[in-house]
Amino acid sequence: MGFTVCWRIRLVCLFSLVCAGQTTAQEQADPLLQADKIESAGLTTAALHSYLHGPLRVRNVSPVVQLYGIPRVVGARTLRDTLEMSLNIEAANNFQSDRRAETFAFFDGESALSSLRIRGGIGERWEWGVELPYMAHTGGAFDGVVDEFHELFGLPDGERSLASRGRLDYFISSEGVVYADFSDSVKSYGDVRGFVGLQLLDKPGQAFALRSQVKFPTGKVEDLSGSEAMDVSLWGEYEIDLVSALLDVRLTLSGGVSYLGEGKLLPREQVTWLGFGHVGLQIPLHPRIEFLAQLDAHSEVIESGNPLVADGGVLGTIGGRFGLTERLWLDLAIIEDLKNESASDVVFQILLGTRF
Repeated sequence: MGFTVCWRIRLVCLFSLVCAGQTTAQEQADPLLQADKIESAGLTTAALHSYLHGPLRVRNVSPVVQLYGIPRVVGARTLRDTLEMSLNIEAANNFQSDRRAETFAFFDGESALSSLRIRGGIGERWEWGVELPYMAHTGGAFDGVVDEFHELFGLPDGERSLASRGRLDYFISSEGVVYADFSDSVKSYGDVRGFVGLQLLDKPGQAFALRSQVKFPTGKVEDLSGSEAMDVSLWGEYEIDLVSALLDVRLTLSGGVSYLGEGKLLPREQVTWLGFGHVGLQIPLHPRIEFLAQLDAHSEVIESGNPLVADGGVLGTIGGRFGLTERLWLDLAIIEDLKNESASDVVFQILLGTRF
C-alpha cells in the first residue's frame, strides 16, 4: 500500500525512542514497578497509573463519517501541569457498496488515519489540546487478515472474499454529481481539531469533565480528508470506579452534541446537529495492563437514505492498554461496525503515548 505498513511501524518506533529518551533516573522510583511488588496485596482500579484512566480513543473513521467533527472520548480527568503527546494510527479496511435512490457509494480499499495529538493542563481545572491528522487512502493491505477474521468468527463478509485483494476504488455520487472518485493512492492532511476541557468533579473513584472541540476545514472532500466546513462539539465525560468483593471495574460514560457547518458533500442532505454517546468498561488485569471494552455511537450525519454515506453508526471496541514505563503507554484495539454499513468493516488501532 502507498502509505506503507513499514513506514507506519518506523514512525511508531521513532516516536517510542523519542519518548524513551525523556526517561530519567526518576523512573527508578516508578510507581508501577512499586505496584508490581505489592500486587499480592490486591489490585484495584485506583492503583492504576493516571494515564491508564480513560477509554480507548476511537471514532468512526469510515471514508465519509471521518470527515466530520465527531470527537474522540479521552477521559473524565483533565491534565494538571502535564504535557501529553500521542501518535494514533487507525487502519480502516473497507469493502462496501450501496445504491439508494439517487445516491451511490462504493468503497474497496483501506483508509489509514495517523493523528498526532498534543494536550496539556492549565492550572488545576483547565486543559487545552490539538490534533493533527494525516489521511492515506490506499489498497487493502489487511484484506486477507479481515477475510480470515470474518471466517473464523462466522461474521458476514458482504461477498468481500470474492473480490480481488489489495485494490483501491472509492466512489461517491448523488443526483448526477460525483463527489469523490479515485483508484490511485491519495494522501493528504485532514481537518485539524482544537479542544479545551474543564474539570467539574474530581474525587477518588469518580470524576466529570466538560469538553469542547472545534474542527477546522483544512482537508478536502474530493480526496476524502475533510468536509470543508467548521464543526463545533460540546460533551461531558464521567467515570466511576465500581469496586467490591466481586467487582472491580471502571465505568466510563459520555454524551454530547455537534454543530456541523455546511460541508461540500451532499450539502442539502447534511444535518446541522447530531448527537453522540459512549459507554465503556475498564478492567485492571495487572498494575501495568488493562482490558477495555466499549460502545461508541452517533446519529445520522447525511440524510441520503444510503447507509454508506454517513448514516448513524455504532462501534464496538475491545482492546488493551499497556504501561511500558512511568511515562509511556501503548493502546491496541480492534473496532467493529455493529450497525451494517455505517462504519468501516474493521479498524485496527495502535496508539503510543507519553506524558512529561
